[in-house]
Amino acid sequence: MSLPRAFITSVVGSWPRPSWLIEAFEKFEKGQLDQQTFSQYLDDAVKLAIRDQEEAGLDVITDGEQRRTSFVAFVGQKLRGFKIVRVEELHPNAKEIMKKYKAPLTLWRPVIAGYIEDSIIAVDEVEYAKKVATRPLKVTLPSPYLIMWEAWHHKISAPYYPRPEDAAEAYAKVLRREIARLIDKGVAFIQLDEPMLGDLIEAEPDKPDRYKQVASELYGQRYRGLRDEIQLAVDLVNEVVQGYGTSVRLGMHLDRWPTEDSPVVGYERLAPQIFDIKVRQYVVEYKHPRMGNPEEFAKILPSDKEIGLGSIDVRDPKRVETVEEVVAHVERVAKYVDPTRIWLNPDCGFAPGMYRAFPRAVALEKLKVMVKAAKALREKYWWV
Repeated sequence: MSLPRAFITSVVGSWPRPSWLIEAFEKFEKGQLDQQTFSQYLDDAVKLAIRDQEEAGLDVITDGEQRRTSFVAFVGQKLRGFKIVRVEELHPNAKEIMKKYKAPLTLWRPVIAGYIEDSIIAVDEVEYAKKVATRPLKVTLPSPYLIMWEAWHHKISAPYYPRPEDAAEAYAKVLRREIARLIDKGVAFIQLDEPMLGDLIEAEPDKPDRYKQVASELYGQRYRGLRDEIQLAVDLVNEVVQGYGTSVRLGMHLDRWPTEDSPVVGYERLAPQIFDIKVRQYVVEYKHPRMGNPEEFAKILPSDKEIGLGSIDVRDPKRVETVEEVVAHVERVAKYVDPTRIWLNPDCGFAPGMYRAFPRAVALEKLKVMVKAAKALREKYWWV
């Protein structure tokens, strides 16, 4: 299937999981469901997620991340050297720490508890999805900078990797090999998820953002300063993707999941360093009112880069955007970026964690509005 020339539509990654899938996950963990039956539940959920996205009319789809417990923790279930632990094992007051900084409450987290060994991360997901999908596939993978902050613990991980940077580099090597395998499978788009980099728009030179404050207390990590943190993220990602850009579309997703009292600021604050990352597209959260003005990011976007513009909200299930609203939002960026370099997507995944509840019917309606807006934009910019 060929893609439209302009205003291509996609999703960030995750799709709402059916309640029966969550029940199946829980039963399988308790030993109440055998592997064959559980696998059938997973396959059925992927079929449903793909059907929903194709019904909405998206140009590029995912498998909805239905096989993953969360967008990052699943790595701990796929790679040797990781394990999944309850947050209380990292710190006895973990829940209170997350509440203190108004961070989303997570009950389970990955931690590096051995030497990281190479293994497939998403190839098995792609092999099944390609049998079902009729549209090009996007695959999402946690970035090494994210894994460093989310999985290196000063006591559990240090015997294997004395510094968090050492663990990140080891994971980056595995991730690089996985990208090569995914390219061989013919995926259309590989996206590295990097909320920890996105969160830095709230940080100060000598004060970390709230998520790194949480990670510092839970994992015992040290904040390096704003520009050093950005540069470390850039260097780690480039280790992973260097040389692959001619073989597949590479992207990076940035988000921070703002609260009602978060500062109003956008990803332009990470410039110019962020544009040194060797990816083609920045998939950025910009629909939320506290994300600032997307025009500021568009003004400085290099001419060889694309923007995957957050165009619908994934937090409020009580309201579905209008086509006119989405068109107006995208046109703020189209004043500065050629339409062939603008993609439309939600702000984030609809269900980055297994227990993140969002009504499927509402999510589907939101996607349909986004697709209609893209068609209206193509008609308006017919000469592109």
